Amino acid sequence: MATDNPSNLTEAESLYLYLGEKIANGGRDSSAVDLLANFEEYYRQLQDLRAKIAEAEESSARGESAPLDVEDVIRRGRERAALRGITD
Repeated sequence: MATDNPSNLTEAESLYLYLGEKIANGGRDSSAVDLLANFEEYYRQLQDLRAKIAEAEESSARGESAPLDVEDVIRRGRERAALRGITD
């Protein structure tokens, strides 16, 4: 592999790793067509996620973000859970 950093892998290297993991975890009986189709969807989602992360990093670099308030996140999560009848 060109690098150990997954974000720098080529598409071919990503495919290699994806197929290795799928085959090792029970995908031996899957058709090549199915494996490739699944990889294409996985890779599309991965590229979309990377683009969103890059956008967020650029926004933050421009000062358009705020520090993460963990307590607020927990409070809002508990409020949403309570609306669904989920309690501690």
